[in-house]
Amino acid sequence: MPTTASVLTVFAGIVAVISLAVYFFGIPPELKRAMEKKALETMGENKASYLMKDQISKMPESDQKDVNDLKNGLGNALGGGLKNPVGDKAGDLGDDLTSGFTGR
Repeated sequence: MPTTASVLTVFAGIVAVISLAVYFFGIPPELKRAMEKKALETMGENKASYLMKDQISKMPESDQKDVNDLKNGLGNALGGGLKNPVGDKAGDLGDDLTSGFTGR
């Protein structure tokens, strides 16, 4: 009967081998895209809507409440407008066009 220590040692060895494989060979671009798509789907976003909201949130900060409300409203309106199949395809097209630079 294996002891707890031997089971943990085997588990640590398996994790180490997988980690080394990912370190040396990387994660395949298809798997990266699938993981990103699943994460965005979980958040209720797609690539285009997420990027649109992210860019609008990077506008310079201001202490004025009206400007902050405008930023939030604009980000939600434009990002929400892209939460459809067209926005999904636009995000994929952007990934395809920039794949040489980003490695995806």
